[in-house]
Parts: sequence; structure tokens; C-alpha cells
Amino acid sequence: MNLLIVDDESIVIDSLISDINWSKLGITGVYTAFNIRQAKEIFEGTAVDIMLCDIEMPQGSGLDLLDWVREHSETTESIIMTCHADFHFAKRAMKLGSLDYILKPLPYEELEIVVAKAVDKIIKDKETVNLGEKWFRHQSILMERFWIDVLNRSISLQASHIEKIATERSIPFCALDKFVPVLIHIQRWHKPINQRDERILEYALKNTAEEMMKSESSVIQVIPFTRGSLLAIISFDEANYKEQELNRLCEQYITACRSYFFCDLTCYIGGQVYVNQLPELVDELIVTQRNNVAHNNKVMRLGSEPLRISSAIRKPDQQMWTVLLREGSQQKIVMEAERYLVNLAHAFELDASALYLFQQFITQTQYYMMRQEGAPFQSFFGDVKLVELSENATRSIPDFLAWISGFTETISALKKEKDPNLSVIEHIMAFITQHLDMPLTREEIAQQVYLNPDYLDRLCKREKGMSVTELLVLERLKLAESLLLKTEMPVSRVAVSVGYSNLSHFSRRFKKHTGMNPLEYRLKSLT
Repeated sequence: MNLLIVDDESIVIDSLISDINWSKLGITGVYTAFNIRQAKEIFEGTAVDIMLCDIEMPQGSGLDLLDWVREHSETTESIIMTCHADFHFAKRAMKLGSLDYILKPLPYEELEIVVAKAVDKIIKDKETVNLGEKWFRHQSILMERFWIDVLNRSISLQASHIEKIATERSIPFCALDKFVPVLIHIQRWHKPINQRDERILEYALKNTAEEMMKSESSVIQVIPFTRGSLLAIISFDEANYKEQELNRLCEQYITACRSYFFCDLTCYIGGQVYVNQLPELVDELIVTQRNNVAHNNKVMRLGSEPLRISSAIRKPDQQMWTVLLREGSQQKIVMEAERYLVNLAHAFELDASALYLFQQFITQTQYYMMRQEGAPFQSFFGDVKLVELSENATRSIPDFLAWISGFTETISALKKEKDPNLSVIEHIMAFITQHLDMPLTREEIAQQVYLNPDYLDRLCKREKGMSVTELLVLERLKLAESLLLKTEMPVSRVAVSVGYSNLSHFSRRFKKHTGMNPLEYRLKSLT
């Protein structure tokens, strides 16, 4: 702690420095000045905690210095010294913030008591300031916790009980106040960011919202809500609440966030309600946000704009999508998906559930075709990036298009792979097994491995002892045996399931293979 002695008499200064044990009083630095000018220079370069100042000096009164110190160094404690016991001087010194007033010649014991008093006051003032700063730092956390408790219904929603809880937590609140909730949802960042950067940017978005959404007639509290969302709770003087003004402030906020924080976001505004109505209203805002998959960077007022008014969803064209997915053109698939979704949005048929149904349609159609082609679709389960895209696909049209683009790219790669470790015969065996219910020809099977049918027959006879056609018939009949033994499926249905549209033809083939017709084979297994 630093002390400055200001006196035009050097003998006074020297005796004070030598005769008083300043370190015992907690003083670590003692500075001296012989006039006001020197004193001011010391103040400009050093933090002075205590000033011991004479009143009568030839180059300016100590009271004038005291007046200057009060303006330029509010935390300095001042002690006035004088040779005259003039009450006028004492009164003015006290008005200028002097801690005490001591007569010369200085009684050192009394001076030590006064300096110790000043040191004690400074220490207590610093503790009070630190406590105040600590309370201020934690106040925002207390406010956030209070509103989260209200929104989660962790406390009773009776207005009197909420007011009591607020009082206990030193939070300004009145049960008669009305609030307008604004859900701020970050739809996407314009560039990849890690989780730490995301938290920093969300904090910046929070501070910006508190600054830009507040009007002269409102009080605002913005709290982190869910990941990617903030909730602004705005209290208005009911007579001064203007919907259009809040809309305008939110629009300006969205524009600023796009420019400075590189993100797309939408603000969902609720109505003006009492505190006990707030949780239910915020729940409605959350549902609205989840179902908004078509609009970006927009202010949406609850109930003013329908997201989906049609109970039916026009179905995708099955044949067209089968052709598109089989061709595998990523550009065409993404363009068609976008066209379909935009049309749904214009017809008010698009929400999160509609996106989910479309995603399921694409996935199931593609998996069915891959199964027919014998492609290794199990590889999807190891694609972490595709899983992440899939989880986000129902959030918005851009997220869906990102997923279908990645999905198509992965399909393309898998089709090219088709497990290079398999031999030619293993490839055709896998293909045959997946297509036993279809009327396959030798030529169609040969196309799967890009070989001439006659050459494939020679390979097959060498490895399996029979032609491709004979192998196909054998696999059909082996499946038929299994279905007859393990299911109650009618014989006619079994025939179709193994690729025979003609029941008589199937029965003849089966009898030639087993020595019994299909019905006899089933009955024998029961005896």
C-alpha cells in the first residue's frame, strides 16, 4: 500500500519518514512532494492509497489538492495536517472527502492511529468491491438458473411462489410483469467450427442479442437454452409493447449475425404472457422451430405463418426415383430432391416429419436395389460422416440435400467396390442368391461379372461341376425345399418365391430333383 506526504517543510517530511514505522502499518511505499505540482506528478505515475497533506503551502492550498484528488483518484484516503485549529478548514476538508484532520506539531501516536484507520478502511473497501464483483459475475448465472427452473417447471408455477423464489435469489421480479419469449435458433454455421469455437460464438450471439433486442421500454435476459439455441426473455411495460418494433429489432439482429458471426439463424417470437404461462408458450416455440425446415434467416411470430397446413404429403414418384438411384448421378439426385422439397414447402406440406418420411423412402428404395444387386450395404454402418449427415437431415432442406449428396456418393463407392476379394463364381453365387424370385437368364448373370456367357459356363463347370443355368435351377430348388419344410406357405406361393410363374413346370422340376412332388415332400416331412 502506498502513502504520499505533501508538505513544503522538508524537516517535517524527513521526521515523518524516519520516526514512524510505516511497514508496521502496512505501508510498503512512501512518496514525498513539496508542492501541489509535484504531488500531481506522483499521482499520474503511481497509485496512491493514502495522502498525508498540509493545508498551508506557498504554491497552493492543500484543500485545492484535496479537491483535485477527489476528482482524479477517488479511492485515495486523505488525511489533512495544519498548524491552525480552524473549524472552517476542518469542515471544508471533510466535505472534500478527507478521512481525518490532525494539528501540527504532529502527535505520532495519534497519526499512526489515523493511518491505521485509513489502511483498515481501504482493506474493507477492497473486500466489499471484490464481493460486489463476485456477486455481479454470479448474478447472470443465478438469473439463468432461475429462468431454466421456471421453464423446466422445476418450481411451482404459481406467480406468488415464483416471486418468492426470485426474492430469495436476489433477482428483480414482479408477478404482475408480462414477458415475451424469443427463441433464437442457429440453423447452421457458414464454415466448419469446433465445439470450443461454437461456444465462444454462441456467447457472442448472446451478448449481441442483449444489446440489439433491447428497447427503451424493455428489460431483456438472454439465456443459453439448448445446443444451438438461445432464449431471450423480454419484459415490456405493457402499454409500450409494439410487435412491429420487436420484429424490426430481431431482423436487424439476424442481419448483424450473418455479417459478423457467419451463421444463419431464425428468431421465433411468442406472445406477451405472465410468467406462469411462459413454459407452455416456449414449448410451442420449440415445436415451431423443429418443424421449420424451409425458412432461413427469418423472424417468425408464433401462429402467424403456417409451416404445414395440409395433412397429406404428396408421395415421391417411385419409378422415377428408382431410375435416378440406379443411375447414381449425384447432381441429378440432389437437384430432383431439392425440386421435390421446394414444391412441398410452397404447398405447405413440408415439416420435419415430411423430411423424415422422404429420407426413409430414399433409404429403403436404395437398400432394396442394393440387395438385389448383391452390393455390400453393411458398409454403411462404419461411415461416421454419413451417420452425422443422416442425424441432421430432418433439420432443414440444406441439411437434407447435404445428406442425400453424401448418401449417393457412398452408394457410388460401394457399387464400385462390390467386394474385390470375391472370385467370379462367388460373385455370381451372391447375385443368384439375392435374385432367386426373379426370372433370371444366363446372359443377365454373366453381365454382373462382365464375362461372355459361354466363358462363364466353362468357369462354372470347372468350379461347380455344372453350367450357370443348372446352378441357378439347383439354388431355386434348394430354397423351395427349405420353404416347404420350414413354412406353411402354399405350394403355389413357394413356386413364385423361387422364380417359377408356372406351377406345373415347378412341380416337374421339383420331382425330378427330389423324386417327389412338392406336396408329397412336405407331407413326408411331417411323418
